[in-house]
Amino acid sequence: MSEKTHKIKVTVTFAVADRPFHQEYIGTVQIATVLADAMVAFAVASDGTTRYYLMHDGDEAPGDKTVGEVAGHAHALHLKLRTELIQGAS
Repeated sequence: MSEKTHKIKVTVTFAVADRPFHQEYIGTVQIATVLADAMVAFAVASDGTTRYYLMHDGDEAPGDKTVGEVAGHAHALHLKLRTELIQGAS
């Protein structure tokens, strides 16, 4: 199975959510897409004062990386949705 058709089970947790977000993605989907989907699932939106991003194994998962690149050879990927206050934002 190629990376284009290989599905990876992605779980995103968010500290203030009651339950995690679960979705299968093909390996070529960008992390930015997972972030956008998770934000919709958790009913959060960027308001200009908060930056939302995904963490994997203690590091930020860059939005331009693919699910396959971050997961490596794994068939499942666990990400954490984090927030950061943007200083000076009004």
